[in-house]
Formats: sequence, C-alpha cells, structure tokens
Amino acid sequence: MRVNLCARRHHWFRYRQIADVLTRYGFVMIVDSLGLNPVHWPFSGKRASAQPATGWSERIRQALIELGPTYIKLGQLASTRSDVLPPALVQALATLQDEVEPVKFEEIRDVVERTWKLPIHEAIARFERSPLATASIGQVHAGKLSDGRAIVIKVRRPGIVRQSRADFEILRDLAQLAERHTEWGKQYNVSRLIDDLILTLTEELDFKVEAANTERARENLKRNPHAVVPRVIWPLSAEEVLVLERLEGIKITDRERLLASGLDPEETAKRFIACLYQQIFEDGFFHADPHPGNVHVDAEGKLIWLDWGLSGTLAEEMKRRSVNLIMGMTQQRSDKVAKALIDLSNAPHEVDEAELAIQVETLRHRYYDTPLEKFQVGRALLDLFSVAQRFRIRIPSEYTLLAKAAVLADGLVRQLDPGLSLVELSKPFATRMLLRQFDPRVWAKAFTNEAGEWNDLLRSLPEDIAGALKTLRRGEIHIVMEHKNIDMILSQWEKFINRIGLSFLLGAIILGSALVVHHHALDRLFHFQVGEYGFMISVLLAMVVVLHAVRKGKL
Repeated sequence: MRVNLCARRHHWFRYRQIADVLTRYGFVMIVDSLGLNPVHWPFSGKRASAQPATGWSERIRQALIELGPTYIKLGQLASTRSDVLPPALVQALATLQDEVEPVKFEEIRDVVERTWKLPIHEAIARFERSPLATASIGQVHAGKLSDGRAIVIKVRRPGIVRQSRADFEILRDLAQLAERHTEWGKQYNVSRLIDDLILTLTEELDFKVEAANTERARENLKRNPHAVVPRVIWPLSAEEVLVLERLEGIKITDRERLLASGLDPEETAKRFIACLYQQIFEDGFFHADPHPGNVHVDAEGKLIWLDWGLSGTLAEEMKRRSVNLIMGMTQQRSDKVAKALIDLSNAPHEVDEAELAIQVETLRHRYYDTPLEKFQVGRALLDLFSVAQRFRIRIPSEYTLLAKAAVLADGLVRQLDPGLSLVELSKPFATRMLLRQFDPRVWAKAFTNEAGEWNDLLRSLPEDIAGALKTLRRGEIHIVMEHKNIDMILSQWEKFINRIGLSFLLGAIILGSALVVHHHALDRLFHFQVGEYGFMISVLLAMVVVLHAVRKGKL
C-alpha cells in the first residue's frame, strides 16, 4: 500500500522531502518498503549517501536535524523511550541539540503584539532584540517590566504549529504503513509510540501548559530552602508567549565560576540530587530534562530550576512501584527487580518471570560488581527497560522520563563530584517512601477515599433498586444471553431437527408406496388415479427438500 497522495496532496512536497532525506542518508530500503519512492517523484539531486563508516543510528540523528524543528523535538522526546527503541538509537537521539536558525525580530514582535493586543513598548519597558537562546519550539528574549523587574519572554516560533500538524499527519500515515509492511514496525508498535510522542510535543507547543507546570513546581519547592523556580507573569503569558521573572545564576556544571563565587561544587551536587529526589519520591512531579542549561545556581547557592516544558508526574501507586524497583536494585535482588518491572507495566500474566530474573541477574553483575560511587542509576534503568522490551513489557512513559532524568542527573553530578553515589543518596528518600506506606495518615486518607465511594454507592442503591423494580413491573426487562459458541450449537441443533424432518419425510414416502400398492381401491373411491399422482408429487417434494438441505449444509 502506497501513501495516498491524492487524499493528502497538500502534503505532497513534504512527503517528497522526507523521502529525499531518507534516501540520501542510506535508508533506501525503508523508503521503498513504505512506498515513498515512486519513479515519478523527481528528487532534488542530492543523492549522495552518508559515509559508510557512519552508524545507522547516527544517520537517523542527522536526518532528523535536516528535516527541521518538529523532527528534532520528536527525536529528543524519542530518546526517553528506551523501553521500545534500540539502545544505540536512544544514545544517538539523546545528543540531539536544537540546531535551528534564530527567528527575525520582526516576526517575533508580530507574534508578541498579536498575543498581547498591544504594541510591545506599551506593555513592557524593554524588549531585547537579540535572543538569549534559540530552540526548536521557542525563542527566548530578555526584557524588563514597567516596574523595573527583569523578565524573560519565550516566544513560540511562527508557523511551528501549522508545520507540526502537517508533520503529525505524515508521521501517523508512515507509522501505519510501517506496521503493515515491516517487521520492525510491528515489533515496536510504531503507531502507539508516535501517538505518545505527538501528545507530549503538542503539550510543549502550548506555553500555557509550561506555565502551569512552572507554577506547580514553584509551589512544591517552596518548602525547600535550597531551590527556587521563576514566577510566572500571568497577565502577559498565553499559548504563544510565556513570560517569567528572570533569575540570575551560574550554570550548575561551571565549577570554576562556582568556586570563584565561594560556592562548593560537591555541596551543590548533593543539593541538586536531594531536590530531584524530593520531586520524584515526595511531590510526584519532577523535571524530566534537568540538563545543565536548565539548572543554575544563584549567589546564595540556591538551585534555579528553569524550563518546565517537559515534566513527569507519578501518582501515589506509581511512586510506590518506582521505590520497589530502586530498592530491588540497591538490595541486588534480581527477582525483586523482575517483579517490579512487571508491576510497573501491568504486564500480561504470560511473562516468564523466572527468565526475566535471569536477564536482570546478567545486568546486575555488570553494574553491581563496581563501587557504588560508579553505579549509574539512569543507565541501569535504561538497560532494564531494554530488557523489559525484549519480553514485550511496555513501560509507561512516566517511568522512561524518570530514567532520562536520572541519566542527565548522573552525568551532571559526576562533573561536580565524581565520588558522589546517587544510590546512597536515594536510600533515605526510598526508605521514607516505604515507611510512608505504614503511616496511619496515609491509611486514613485511603480509607476516606474508599468510604466516600461506598457512601455514594449506598446512597444511590435504593434509587437504583426502585428503578429496576419499576422497569420489571412495566415488563421492559430484556435478558441478553451470549455464548461464544452459540452459533455452532444452533447449527448442530438445526441439523438434528432437519434429520428428524427427513425421517418423517422418508416415512411418508414409505407410506405413499404402500398406498400405490393398493391404488385400485383408492381409484374406485375418488374416480381418478390418486395413488400414482400422490406418490410422484411426494417423491418430487422429498428430492427438492433433501437437495436444498445438502446444498446449505443443513444435514
């Protein structure tokens, strides 16, 4: 099945562009298998493929960069899906950077003034023309409010939503084609993966979501004396523009500047991990992209958490399961880790837990035969999720975001303090989380929730019973019986009844034969040849009935 270019002719050029890029990077077989390379499509002429020494995963990364902002961002999000993608591809996608050209100030100004419904100089005191940062979705500019407060203005790239929607349609089409025509498409459930990534990216395109995430994180971290989150300037924030107070600080991995400012890098690393664990184990809402550019340190040593566009949420039950997984890892219990993996995903019962434990044990020797300070929690989680994928265990995206955050945190901390163990620092938080399960207040809350549901049920029960009795009195009760073998049963009964009918028919023919033998008496009685005519009609009807039953398979 080929791409329906007639139905989507307005995307024709983009299809051709994708096919061209994939071909030039050596993915001709994929292009052919998806039906993207008809002979009547003229390519741009850039047919040189990538260097033979370049690995396939690196070529995919380069192709995504060339396809533009939407594909760069999807690649970055896909790097969190180690549960369904090969490790080599995950590693390559993790290095994707927002390599995009800055948007001209005039275009940025148009977006801002359309959103604010005011000229910029009437809304704020200053708006810097040169961007502080440029990314695939937005561009950040510095500014100042009329009251003198420093701010940053994040503006969505013009046309990114329209382009993304077109790319989303194309990606969904290609995912369906991949599942129909390729083994890897079926194996990795590409359509579901693409839908998950599109959902996440759609939320990132709406800056109101990031504003709400930022406000939630700010409230959660208020009680932490070593963390701060920028305040959202709500009157100026909308879907296309996000305005935050500007907090000055040093990039967390800049050891030289930290030391020059009298800040201890090792203590900073401990505060960073403690704050991240608070987000995961206590708040259930964590920063899913804590790379050095998103975490700064102010003059007082407080951590400034920026860019909450990508965040993860863990419900109470999910937090409990993640604690079980980490405790199993720290206790070096392969059976416990295997069970936790199955619990994480609500995997089907046919998963071979014993074989899964053997695979986990192999990983255990790789990681636990080294000192704890060299144990890489994030890398271990990614490898565990890769093992789960081989057993067709689908890990929820929240846990893969957690693994990505752990990988970034691990790399960041090792730049500040190579001897720091993330495992050791996690134990107090995991232990508190376990003890919390025995907290009477937690039981009381659970009991209150359940009691509320039972109260609603009991209050509605008399009304439901009365309604059922009224329906019964009116004779409107319908009983529906279903059996998955009912058709076969009915067919067998029909054959049985038909055979009984045939037996009666044969009996009638025999009786008719007897009447023919005594036809003289009947002829004298009715004055014409009743016996012969009756017998011939009976035999003819019998033959018609038998032939019809045989043809319909009723005998």
